[in-house]
Amino acid sequence: MALPDYYKVLGVSETATADEIKKAYRKLAKKFHPDVTGGDKAKEARFKDISQAYDVLGDEKKREEYDTQRKNPFAGSGPSGGGFPGGFPGGFPGGFSDFAGFSGGGRSRRAAGGSQRVNMNVDLEDMLRQFGLNMGRDGAPGGFPGGGRAEAREAEGRGGDVQTSLEIGFVEAALGIEKSVVLEPGSPSERRLTMRIPAGVEDGETLRLAGQGRPGIGGAPAGNLLVKIVVKPHAATKFRRKGADVEIDVPVHFDVAVLGGVAEVPTLEGTKATLKIPAGTPDGTLLRLRGKGAGDRKGGRGDLYGVIQIIVPKDISPEARELLRKFAELTRP
Repeated sequence: MALPDYYKVLGVSETATADEIKKAYRKLAKKFHPDVTGGDKAKEARFKDISQAYDVLGDEKKREEYDTQRKNPFAGSGPSGGGFPGGFPGGFPGGFSDFAGFSGGGRSRRAAGGSQRVNMNVDLEDMLRQFGLNMGRDGAPGGFPGGGRAEAREAEGRGGDVQTSLEIGFVEAALGIEKSVVLEPGSPSERRLTMRIPAGVEDGETLRLAGQGRPGIGGAPAGNLLVKIVVKPHAATKFRRKGADVEIDVPVHFDVAVLGGVAEVPTLEGTKATLKIPAGTPDGTLLRLRGKGAGDRKGGRGDLYGVIQIIVPKDISPEARELLRKFAELTRP
């Protein structure tokens, strides 16, 4: 089985330098990348071939082994990382002398002292079966020596995962949002995609987008995109999260805390909500606004808690001071 001509796939000569190979790959990647071909299956397949070719020719060791195997298909194993389509990893056990052991085949030999030659007639399917390879419906090997399967070869060609990070605002994390992510900016493989950030995502959490990593080789699945979320603190109103619940400090004047009243509280949506302050509310009390917190993964909402912070005046008039003395006398046991 002949190896694919990776030089032809990239459109370079067999003596091309590493820089020439890289330039050819970048040029083709820009033209055939799935993000710019609009779902054209033929072009997607071409991009996979281009990626596979560059994976081999772009690596000095793999290229050397590939060139060796092209010149001699029976020369041992293929390049590191799984070999080449059509190659025979590990070579033929025992060399060509073992061909005599195949069912239906004769031994090719020269009689001692004579010139008579016995023709060798080896059935390819029997030969492959001796090596532990099963022929598929299309005549291609369906497995590898040692009990390996086609699925294992596909797993070896799976595309690599791509890791990145994304900074979002406090409210965006609490309520969810769609964000654009630019992958590998400035490279031939640069691409932009829009991802949905679920409501209630936590700072430091990693979101996984299946199949959005690097493309696989030889029809194998693409890798995954792993996005680490970085949530910025809420600088304006200083919201704080505890799971799906959100807290915010609510300044309350002394008389309101004593006599009762109402206070306006900002919400995550940017509106105002009215918080009822019961008479005699102590400093640090948590008062709840039900269903005004962050979202959760079940589609619900947590609660918004106002943390009462009683305002103590620093400068008061003599009249107010006298009234406070009378207040203290009347309220203390």
